[in-house]
Amino acid sequence: MKSRLNPIYLLVGWVCLYVPIASAQTNSLDPRTALPSACIAPSEQTGGLDFTADSSYLRLGSAGNETYASIDGERMKHLVEQQAEIARRYRQADNQYWGRIIGTSADRETAEWMMDQLRQSGAEDVRLDSIALPTQWFPQSWQLTVESDGEATELASAWPAYGSVGTSQAGAKLELIDVGLGMATDFQGRDVSGKAVVIHSIATSSTVFNSARRIGALERAERLGAAAIFLVLELPGNLQTAFYDVGTSVPTFSIGSEDAALLQRLLTDAATTEPVEIDVQLDVDYIDGLSTSSVRGEVPAASPDAEKIIIVAHRDAYFEGAADNASGVATALELMRYFAQIPKAERKRTVEIIGTPGHHNIARTGFSWLYENRESILDKAVLLINAEHTAHALIDRFNDELCTTNTMGPFSWQINGSNKLAEVTLQTFDEFGITRWAETGGPVGEIRTIADLVPSIVLMHAGVLLHTNIETTEAIPAASLAATTRAYAKIIEQVNSMSQSELTQ
Repeated sequence: MKSRLNPIYLLVGWVCLYVPIASAQTNSLDPRTALPSACIAPSEQTGGLDFTADSSYLRLGSAGNETYASIDGERMKHLVEQQAEIARRYRQADNQYWGRIIGTSADRETAEWMMDQLRQSGAEDVRLDSIALPTQWFPQSWQLTVESDGEATELASAWPAYGSVGTSQAGAKLELIDVGLGMATDFQGRDVSGKAVVIHSIATSSTVFNSARRIGALERAERLGAAAIFLVLELPGNLQTAFYDVGTSVPTFSIGSEDAALLQRLLTDAATTEPVEIDVQLDVDYIDGLSTSSVRGEVPAASPDAEKIIIVAHRDAYFEGAADNASGVATALELMRYFAQIPKAERKRTVEIIGTPGHHNIARTGFSWLYENRESILDKAVLLINAEHTAHALIDRFNDELCTTNTMGPFSWQINGSNKLAEVTLQTFDEFGITRWAETGGPVGEIRTIADLVPSIVLMHAGVLLHTNIETTEAIPAASLAATTRAYAKIIEQVNSMSQSELTQ
């Protein structure tokens, strides 16, 4: 029979063990000043996340891959920073709805910047393919305001869901109601008609994939008569989050969890006869006559009749969009630089880049343009690579904080093609330490309309910072950019020794 120690002995033993540790910590460096604040609830008050130095990220090097050392993670990170700066300049020009938004001056500046980078890389036939845009949705201004402690308090995290309808010029003053996760049982016995409905949502693999989307909570709220919907993404802090078109016909916003906690407190403290009201203002314009473009260039093969490998990287973004998709553009540009250094006489296949205008708009312009032009784009193509979200630090969560780490975030992946292409691709990912899902799956991204038409590879990180205002350049480790881009370079070189039939059968 097993003996049991008296609990008091366990307590004394624990204290004896703990005290020296505590004393050692007292005499050590104060991590609050000597090291980054790796765990925090990001908000206007606390700022964004602090990431470890690029030099401290874990790396995996394997023998035989020294030739890819010229692919420079630091250079690529600088490209990410330059794209983020374009977005910040657009915000500083008094644009509340900001990023590298399709059809705007930031879009045009990004296209011109990318063309210049391609020319510097040694690419040839650098050009723009102009694309006329259908009517574009542009929120001009918005504000959500509640009475708190006798003062008007603005919800700083409010961000309109893409395509949301606006309010009248006067706005709307609505009674507030909270329905939890928005499940069918959460609505039972609740009258939401004509009210502003708060729904809490749990992020799954990323912000855009969340519980409210999965269970149809927004559709349920609208069907029951909601006059406005506030979707709370339950992540620590007070993040601004840009959702894709959520399909509602009432003003719909994302709000951060700190703002949601304020609303919870007001609802809890209010007398049952005194409803909590919120002022909702959203001014939306629908603009015609805009245009955008795809940026194209190539590193030509020795033969003008050669087959080609195509790298697609969408250019648009919400906020700084450092991972989505400044990282992918940086990867695509670095690949063009790498292959341009190979003497032309030794190039078996042409490598072509397409910087699409992207899919962050209702028309999903990048998707549509690729499909409509698929015959010319894919002519002689033997491989299609989607350079999208190609680098990111792993973000973890502890209690009420988000925590940064010193390793790269995991990638979802998909491969369309032969078993041999899959074997080569996955082995190369392993060699360069690409952490990824064990099983294929996840989003296909910008090439989804054409990914099944030729052999294709998708590697994408879509984590908890996706489409948020803290997906900044600091979240993109140079080591992660280097690993992904070097892996792609080796895959392309191995594919160049394979026939088209070997890639498809």
